[in-house]
Amino acid sequence: MVARRGNTKSRLIDATVKLGAAGGMGAATIQAIAREVGITEGAIYRHYASKEELRWAAYEQVVEQMIEEKQHLMSTDLSVREKIHEWVRLTYAYFDRDSAAFTFVLLTAHPKPESQAHLQVTTAQGRLFMEMIEQAQAADEVRQMSTAVALSHFTGLMLNVPRLINDGQLEMPAMKYASEVYEAVWRVFRPEGFSDTAIREL
Repeated sequence: MVARRGNTKSRLIDATVKLGAAGGMGAATIQAIAREVGITEGAIYRHYASKEELRWAAYEQVVEQMIEEKQHLMSTDLSVREKIHEWVRLTYAYFDRDSAAFTFVLLTAHPKPESQAHLQVTTAQGRLFMEMIEQAQAADEVRQMSTAVALSHFTGLMLNVPRLINDGQLEMPAMKYASEVYEAVWRVFRPEGFSDTAIREL
């Protein structure tokens, strides 16, 4: 799970992630979380004022873990093509390490953010990706398209593998599909005139 540090707040976050990933946020009730952790419902409120506060704490913690390596990736001198390939690899490596946390954040429906702080958390990875594409477009390293459309193409191609694994239609690990997904992504983003044979150089 996400935290595994043993203290009550960490166990509450782990339980929220586990229940939310398995059954959606409707399954992550205060009663179910308390039962999972082995404490009373009242004890939860000594740590979090509401289920929503607990849910956002769990969501933010997972996003911070997911984005750390990608922020480092953006600071490297790799080409945009290499960064896209590595982004896919990092994403699938995280899923293979902690599929519940991945599913909780990226494959589970959450209520619309009601605050700017929450919006910043939910869009953090997307904004980082769009910034990378915008810079690559300015340098003519990828084809021109709306960065929002670029993000839609990218997430659509990339997230289907974990989704299909969760549904039992593909086998673990996700990492074994990373190169194939990268090739599909790069066909969408590659500049005009970029040959198919060059896709598999990474």
